[in-house]
Amino acid sequence: MSSTSSKILRDGELSAVTPMAWRSTGTAPPAPRPVRAPAVDAGPSADQDEVKKEAYQRGFSEGRNVGHEQAVAEIAPMMDRLSRSLADLATVRSHVRKTAESDLLKLAIAVARRVIHRELTLDPGSIEGLIRVALEKLESRELCRVRVHPDQEPIIRTLLARFSAAPVELIPDPTLQSGDVLFETAHGTLDGSIEAQLQEIERGFADRIGR
Repeated sequence: MSSTSSKILRDGELSAVTPMAWRSTGTAPPAPRPVRAPAVDAGPSADQDEVKKEAYQRGFSEGRNVGHEQAVAEIAPMMDRLSRSLADLATVRSHVRKTAESDLLKLAIAVARRVIHRELTLDPGSIEGLIRVALEKLESRELCRVRVHPDQEPIIRTLLARFSAAPVELIPDPTLQSGDVLFETAHGTLDGSIEAQLQEIERGFADRIGR
Protein backbone atom coordinates (compact mmCIF):
# COMPACT_ATOMS: atom_id res chain seq x y z
CA MET A 1 0.00 0.00 0.00
CA SER A 2 1.61 3.17 -1.15
CA SER A 3 1.26 6.48 0.47
CA THR A 4 1.39 9.87 -1.11
CA SER A 5 3.34 12.59 0.55
CA SER A 6 2.75 16.27 0.12
CA LYS A 7 5.26 19.01 0.19
CA ILE A 8 4.81 22.64 0.95
CA LEU A 9 6.70 24.88 -1.47
CA ARG A 10 8.34 27.97 -0.37
CA ASP A 11 8.55 31.25 -2.25
CA GLY A 12 11.88 30.55 -3.77
CA GLU A 13 10.91 27.21 -5.05
CA LEU A 14 7.89 28.44 -7.15
CA SER A 15 10.09 29.45 -10.08
CA ALA A 16 11.39 25.93 -10.47
CA VAL A 17 7.96 24.48 -10.90
CA THR A 18 7.08 23.55 -14.45
CA PRO A 19 3.46 24.40 -15.34
CA MET A 20 1.29 21.46 -16.57
CA ALA A 21 -0.23 21.74 -19.97
CA TRP A 22 -3.76 20.45 -20.21
CA ARG A 23 -4.64 18.50 -23.37
CA SER A 24 -7.55 19.86 -25.32
CA THR A 25 -10.30 17.38 -26.24
CA GLY A 26 -11.09 19.31 -29.55
CA THR A 27 -14.83 19.77 -28.77
CA ALA A 28 -16.22 23.24 -28.25
CA PRO A 29 -19.04 23.66 -25.86
CA PRO A 30 -22.44 23.63 -27.63
CA ALA A 31 -23.80 27.00 -28.64
CA PRO A 32 -26.93 28.00 -26.86
CA ARG A 33 -30.15 27.17 -28.84
CA PRO A 34 -32.04 30.28 -29.90
CA VAL A 35 -35.33 30.70 -28.18
CA ARG A 36 -38.21 31.35 -30.66
CA ALA A 37 -40.64 33.96 -29.53
CA PRO A 38 -44.27 32.81 -29.34
CA ALA A 39 -46.36 33.75 -32.38
CA VAL A 40 -48.62 36.68 -31.86
CA ASP A 41 -52.22 36.30 -33.27
CA ALA A 42 -52.60 39.12 -35.78
CA GLY A 43 -56.34 38.47 -36.27
CA PRO A 44 -58.23 37.17 -39.37
CA SER A 45 -56.69 37.98 -42.70
CA ALA A 46 -58.36 39.87 -45.54
CA ASP A 47 -58.91 36.60 -47.43
CA GLN A 48 -60.82 35.12 -44.53
CA ASP A 49 -63.02 38.19 -44.37
CA GLU A 50 -63.77 37.90 -48.09
CA VAL A 51 -64.61 34.21 -47.77
CA LYS A 52 -66.97 34.92 -44.89
CA LYS A 53 -68.59 37.76 -46.82
CA GLU A 54 -69.14 35.59 -49.90
CA ALA A 55 -70.53 32.78 -47.77
CA TYR A 56 -72.96 35.20 -46.12
CA GLN A 57 -74.09 36.65 -49.42
CA ARG A 58 -74.55 33.18 -50.90
CA GLY A 59 -76.53 32.01 -47.91
CA PHE A 60 -78.68 35.14 -47.96
CA SER A 61 -79.38 34.76 -51.68
CA GLU A 62 -80.24 31.07 -51.36
CA GLY A 63 -82.50 31.76 -48.41
CA ARG A 64 -84.26 34.55 -50.28
CA ASN A 65 -84.81 32.31 -53.33
CA VAL A 66 -86.16 29.51 -51.18
CA GLY A 67 -88.47 31.93 -49.38
CA HIS A 68 -89.70 33.35 -52.68
CA GLU A 69 -90.43 29.88 -54.06
CA GLN A 70 -92.30 28.92 -50.91
CA ALA A 71 -94.33 32.13 -51.01
CA VAL A 72 -95.22 31.55 -54.68
CA ALA A 73 -96.20 27.96 -53.93
CA GLU A 74 -98.48 29.11 -51.10
CA ILE A 75 -100.03 31.99 -53.03
CA ALA A 76 -100.59 30.10 -56.30
CA PRO A 77 -103.68 28.16 -55.09
CA MET A 78 -105.23 31.34 -53.70
CA MET A 79 -104.61 33.19 -56.95
CA ASP A 80 -106.16 30.29 -58.88
CA ARG A 81 -109.26 30.36 -56.69
CA LEU A 82 -109.46 34.14 -57.02
CA SER A 83 -109.21 33.87 -60.80
CA ARG A 84 -112.01 31.31 -60.91
CA SER A 85 -114.13 33.45 -58.59
CA LEU A 86 -113.67 36.49 -60.82
CA ALA A 87 -114.59 34.43 -63.89
CA ASP A 88 -117.68 33.10 -62.11
CA LEU A 89 -118.57 36.62 -61.00
CA ALA A 90 -118.31 37.89 -64.57
CA THR A 91 -120.55 35.05 -65.75
CA VAL A 92 -123.08 35.68 -62.98
CA ARG A 93 -123.01 39.39 -63.68
CA SER A 94 -123.66 38.81 -67.37
CA HIS A 95 -126.43 36.35 -66.54
CA VAL A 96 -128.02 38.75 -64.05
CA ARG A 97 -127.82 41.58 -66.57
CA LYS A 98 -129.41 39.49 -69.30
CA THR A 99 -132.03 38.15 -66.90
CA ALA A 100 -132.84 41.65 -65.69
CA GLU A 101 -133.09 42.95 -69.25
CA SER A 102 -135.25 39.99 -70.23
CA ASP A 103 -137.54 40.54 -67.25
CA LEU A 104 -137.72 44.24 -68.03
CA LEU A 105 -138.66 43.46 -71.64
CA LYS A 106 -141.40 41.08 -70.53
CA LEU A 107 -142.71 43.71 -68.15
CA ALA A 108 -142.73 46.32 -70.92
CA ILE A 109 -144.61 43.97 -73.27
CA ALA A 110 -147.14 43.18 -70.55
CA VAL A 111 -147.71 46.87 -69.92
CA ALA A 112 -148.03 47.54 -73.65
CA ARG A 113 -150.54 44.72 -73.98
CA ARG A 114 -152.74 46.13 -71.24
CA VAL A 115 -152.52 49.66 -72.62
CA ILE A 116 -153.43 48.56 -76.16
CA HIS A 117 -156.39 46.45 -75.07
CA ARG A 118 -157.63 49.30 -72.93
CA GLU A 119 -157.23 51.64 -75.89
CA LEU A 120 -159.21 49.28 -78.14
CA THR A 121 -161.99 49.17 -75.58
CA LEU A 122 -162.18 52.95 -75.37
CA ASP A 123 -161.54 53.60 -79.06
CA PRO A 124 -162.23 50.71 -81.47
CA GLY A 125 -160.81 52.78 -84.32
CA SER A 126 -157.31 52.46 -82.82
CA ILE A 127 -157.07 49.04 -84.47
CA GLU A 128 -156.59 50.83 -87.78
CA GLY A 129 -152.81 50.71 -87.41
CA LEU A 130 -152.82 46.91 -87.10
CA ILE A 131 -154.96 46.52 -90.22
CA ARG A 132 -152.71 48.80 -92.24
CA VAL A 133 -149.53 46.98 -91.12
CA ALA A 134 -151.04 43.57 -91.92
CA LEU A 135 -152.14 44.62 -95.41
CA GLU A 136 -148.64 46.00 -96.09
CA LYS A 137 -147.14 42.64 -95.13
CA LEU A 138 -149.50 40.83 -97.47
CA GLU A 139 -148.31 43.03 -100.36
CA SER A 140 -149.74 41.66 -103.61
CA ARG A 141 -150.94 38.33 -102.23
CA GLU A 142 -154.59 37.67 -102.84
CA LEU A 143 -156.65 38.16 -99.67
CA CYS A 144 -159.52 35.68 -99.38
CA ARG A 145 -161.12 36.35 -96.01
CA VAL A 146 -160.55 37.99 -92.61
CA ARG A 147 -161.54 36.59 -89.21
CA VAL A 148 -162.12 38.98 -86.32
CA HIS A 149 -163.76 39.18 -82.91
CA PRO A 150 -167.50 39.92 -83.34
CA ASP A 151 -167.29 43.20 -81.40
CA GLN A 152 -164.79 44.57 -83.91
CA GLU A 153 -166.54 43.47 -87.10
CA PRO A 154 -168.03 46.91 -87.96
CA ILE A 155 -164.78 48.86 -87.65
CA ILE A 156 -162.77 46.17 -89.47
CA ARG A 157 -165.30 46.13 -92.35
CA THR A 158 -164.93 49.89 -92.73
CA LEU A 159 -161.14 49.70 -92.71
CA LEU A 160 -161.04 46.86 -95.26
CA ALA A 161 -163.26 48.82 -97.61
CA ARG A 162 -160.87 51.73 -97.32
CA PHE A 163 -157.53 49.90 -97.70
CA SER A 164 -158.36 46.80 -99.77
CA ALA A 165 -158.68 47.11 -103.53
CA ALA A 166 -160.93 44.05 -103.84
CA PRO A 167 -163.90 42.95 -101.75
CA VAL A 168 -162.91 40.70 -98.83
CA GLU A 169 -165.06 38.23 -96.94
CA LEU A 170 -165.24 39.19 -93.24
CA ILE A 171 -166.05 36.42 -90.75
CA PRO A 172 -166.88 37.17 -87.09
CA ASP A 173 -165.18 34.51 -84.94
CA PRO A 174 -166.20 34.34 -81.25
CA THR A 175 -163.20 32.12 -80.47
CA LEU A 176 -160.91 35.08 -81.07
CA GLN A 177 -160.04 37.71 -78.49
CA SER A 178 -160.54 41.43 -78.92
CA GLY A 179 -157.78 42.73 -81.15
CA ASP A 180 -157.20 39.40 -82.92
CA VAL A 181 -157.26 39.59 -86.73
CA LEU A 182 -156.48 36.64 -89.01
CA PHE A 183 -155.90 37.30 -92.71
CA GLU A 184 -156.40 34.20 -94.85
CA THR A 185 -154.79 34.08 -98.31
CA ALA A 186 -154.34 31.45 -100.98
CA HIS A 187 -150.85 30.81 -99.57
CA GLY A 188 -151.63 30.68 -95.86
CA THR A 189 -152.79 32.72 -92.86
CA LEU A 190 -151.23 35.91 -91.52
CA ASP A 191 -151.79 36.64 -87.85
CA GLY A 192 -152.20 40.40 -87.64
CA SER A 193 -153.51 40.46 -84.09
CA ILE A 194 -152.17 42.63 -81.30
CA GLU A 195 -150.68 39.63 -79.52
CA ALA A 196 -148.79 38.52 -82.62
CA GLN A 197 -147.38 42.02 -83.10
CA LEU A 198 -146.27 42.21 -79.47
CA GLN A 199 -144.62 38.78 -79.65
CA GLU A 200 -142.73 39.83 -82.76
CA ILE A 201 -141.49 42.95 -80.99
CA GLU A 202 -140.49 40.89 -77.95
CA ARG A 203 -138.51 38.41 -80.08
CA GLY A 204 -136.66 41.25 -81.77
CA PHE A 205 -135.59 42.79 -78.48
CA ALA A 206 -134.77 39.39 -76.99
CA ASP A 207 -132.40 38.63 -79.87
CA ARG A 208 -130.58 41.90 -79.28
CA ILE A 209 -130.30 41.23 -75.54
CA GLY A 210 -128.91 37.74 -76.13
CA ARG A 211 -126.01 39.00 -78.27
